[in-house]
Amino acid sequence: MVISAYPPGGTSDIIARLVADALTAKYGQQFVIENHAGAAGALAGGRLARAAADGYTIMISGSAPIAANKVVQKNLAYDPQVDFTPISIVAESPALLSASASAPAKSVQELIAYARANPGKVNIGNPGAGTKGHIAAAIIGQMAGVQINHIPYKGSPPLLADLLGGHIHFALDAPSNYLPHIREAKIRGLAVTSAKRIPELPEVQSVAEQGLNGYEQTLWFGAVGPKGLPKEIVAKIHTAIKEWSDTPAAQKKFASLGLTPVVNSPDEMASSIEREIRSIEPLVKAGLVEPT
Repeated sequence: MVISAYPPGGTSDIIARLVADALTAKYGQQFVIENHAGAAGALAGGRLARAAADGYTIMISGSAPIAANKVVQKNLAYDPQVDFTPISIVAESPALLSASASAPAKSVQELIAYARANPGKVNIGNPGAGTKGHIAAAIIGQMAGVQINHIPYKGSPPLLADLLGGHIHFALDAPSNYLPHIREAKIRGLAVTSAKRIPELPEVQSVAEQGLNGYEQTLWFGAVGPKGLPKEIVAKIHTAIKEWSDTPAAQKKFASLGLTPVVNSPDEMASSIEREIRSIEPLVKAGLVEPT
C-alpha cells in the first residue's frame, strides 16, 4: 500500500500513483493507493506511524507530513524523525506563485506594493499548513517587510479551483496543476521560487529576479516507511524507485509536471528532513509561521 497524504489530483498524489505503479511492475505485488488527506498531511502521517514495518505500507508526500509538521502543528500524533524510516526523495521542483485573472498585481513587485498600501489584505493560498507554499510565502513577507496572510487548503485541487474562480487572488504551490491554465491565460504565473527560471515557463521570472535578492525555496516529495523498516526492505524499495526514475518515460513525465527526479540515499533524505525542520524553526519563533 502507498499512502497518499493529499487528495487525488495534486502533485503529491500523482507522484504517489506513479511510484505505486513502478513498485507493482517491479515486484509483481499490487501496491494500491490509499488517500488519507487532511490536517496538512498529519492524518496520513499518523496512519503510517501506526503501520507495521513489514514493507507493505509506505507513504509518498511533500515535505510537510515528513518534516514541517513537526514544528508547525502543536499536537502532532507522531514525530517524523522518530516514527518514520527515510527511503528516498523522489522529485523536487520550485514552487510557483500564481495569480487569478482579477488579482491586483501582475508581478512580485506589484504584489509587495499592494501589500504595503493595503496592510493585511494580501491572502496567498497554499495546499496546507507547513507546505512549501506556506513557508515560501512567509519568507516573501519577511524579506519584503509586508504582511501576507496564509490561507491553507486541503490540497492543490480545491486551491486551484478557487484561484480559477477568483475566490482567492494568489496561490503558492507546486507548478504541475497550474501549468495548463497559465498556458491558456486563465491565470497568471507571477514567479517561481527557484533561483533561476524553469524551462516549462521561461517567461516567468524568479522571485529573486524581481527584487528579493537571494530568495530561493525548493519543494520536494519523498518516500518514507514506518519506524523500524528493515534495511533490506528499504534497499529493495529504493532500488525500484531509482530504476524507474532513471527511465526516459519517468523523466519525460516529471518534466511535463515541472519536476526534477531526485533519488538520494536514506541517510541523505534524513539530512534533508533535518534541514527542512531547522529552516522553519526560526520562522515559527519570529511569529511568521504560526503553529496550528
